[in-house]
Amino acid sequence: MLGIGEFAGLTGLSVKALRHYDEKVVLVPAEVDALSGYRRYGEGQVRAGVVARALRDAGVPLPAVAAVVAAGGASDALTEHRRRVLEDRASEDRALAAAEEALRALAVPVAVDEREMARQPFVGQVISVSVDDAESLSDVDANAVFGGLFEQLQASGLGPSGQFWTTLRAGERGTVEVVWPTPTEVDDEWCGPQTFAGVLPARTELVATWRPAEGETLPDGPTHPAVVALFDAIAGRQIELRGMEVRQTVLGQSEEDYAVEVSVSVETR
Repeated sequence: MLGIGEFAGLTGLSVKALRHYDEKVVLVPAEVDALSGYRRYGEGQVRAGVVARALRDAGVPLPAVAAVVAAGGASDALTEHRRRVLEDRASEDRALAAAEEALRALAVPVAVDEREMARQPFVGQVISVSVDDAESLSDVDANAVFGGLFEQLQASGLGPSGQFWTTLRAGERGTVEVVWPTPTEVDDEWCGPQTFAGVLPARTELVATWRPAEGETLPDGPTHPAVVALFDAIAGRQIELRGMEVRQTVLGQSEEDYAVEVSVSVETR
């Protein structure tokens, strides 16, 4: 039989680790003295100790090490751990690349100005979407809604009369509103279950306009850099917003030549 110090020296495991492995039923000593509490290990446990150290040094989780000590399969456990490590590493690489893209996008200068806007009737449609599905919404669902609502307005002789926008309202997580401006007010009877009509009053807007740097693409993410710049300006001007409604419009006709405009009303006239 081997004392805990001797066993530690042979296997390369620390005495502290061996005590922890005993408590977690990973590598239990062959016997424990009832009076002194001294742990003793059998000579046949040396292999298990060496394997346990090798797996733990490689980062294999303790439950998996316990399973190997109990039933074997060290190579399989190491292979599975390698697979998970490589998946995690790839995920981390993607996250780092996305963070670099996001920081580059945030570093692009954003023009923030005030402008006076006239009264504007509109028609909109609500899209229900979870926060996790925001990317697929922007790529697929929203485009279908833009086109469908446009066709309805055209068929009814209601325009539209300008560039569409999407609306994000404070406290309404899980919905996005797609809005087309119209030349005249639209009767509520024209609207369907998910369609609504309204009027933006004459107002002063604070507007942020973001254009990507040459060769850069906009990274995926829930918060556009123009929104960040807009709220920087709101904070810098000490503007207190009530009933906030953020409107986002994409300007331009191609991926090579476009801008994103984000606005919020700071005063209603």
